[in-house]
Amino acid sequence: MRLKSLLLKSMLVSGLAFALPAVFTTAAEAEPNITGMWSVSQPEGQTHQAQGKFTPAAAARNAEDRKITDANHRLIGEAHTKCWPTGMPGLMQPPFGIEFLQTKGRITVLSEVSNLPRTIYLDEKAHPATLIPGWNGHSIGHWDKDVLYVDTIGFNGRNHNVSDKTHITEKIYLDKDGYLVDELTQEDPMTYAEPHKVSYRYKRAEGQEASEVMEYVCEVDPANLFAFEQEQKAAGRPSAFDSAWSAYGVSHPAAPEPQKQAAK
Repeated sequence: MRLKSLLLKSMLVSGLAFALPAVFTTAAEAEPNITGMWSVSQPEGQTHQAQGKFTPAAAARNAEDRKITDANHRLIGEAHTKCWPTGMPGLMQPPFGIEFLQTKGRITVLSEVSNLPRTIYLDEKAHPATLIPGWNGHSIGHWDKDVLYVDTIGFNGRNHNVSDKTHITEKIYLDKDGYLVDELTQEDPMTYAEPHKVSYRYKRAEGQEASEVMEYVCEVDPANLFAFEQEQKAAGRPSAFDSAWSAYGVSHPAAPEPQKQAAK
């Protein structure tokens, strides 16, 4: 470091302008370049990830979800019906493109199927003592040579099979063939009986059109939302969220919601 400092001073004094040799490459310059658009490209035979081992409570909850869905011939669940953000870890397995942006102190992840960007903070050694729970959680990371290690907590617990106790760790790197790989582990005592491990592989997009994040908009269908709420209520599972934004209010925006009559 002292030699580098003396060399820089010498260059400034003498007015020389030439590139430093490779030995002086900074840590940031040594990081792999993952900036750009990518698309999921799983190896043959790994298109579908293995399902994690649920806790008994989570298994029962998922079975009940399937029962209600099948009974009502429903094709989409609560998240899509209400246009909720994709959130983690689904954000990392998009059906369309995903973009990584490397800037000073952070990496930003943008997905075509979510309007919420994900930020991985590289200049924070630990998560803040107080976090505002969110769909993507709070992510901090660091480079160890050519591997990016990411730690994420702080979830709002509203996503499918993601409770507020979820802890996600990731190992992100470029493999020998130039694919970007994300080895993701989800730990959640409310959902999984053991750490749930999945691996996503991405291929760098080529061509101008493929290299741009396209607009994606989700609009709530009032009739579908109303039907969903009725199905859940009939099954003894009224919606626990968005109580101020009721299905009736969406279906009848010009009319006030009828008041329940007091029991006589």
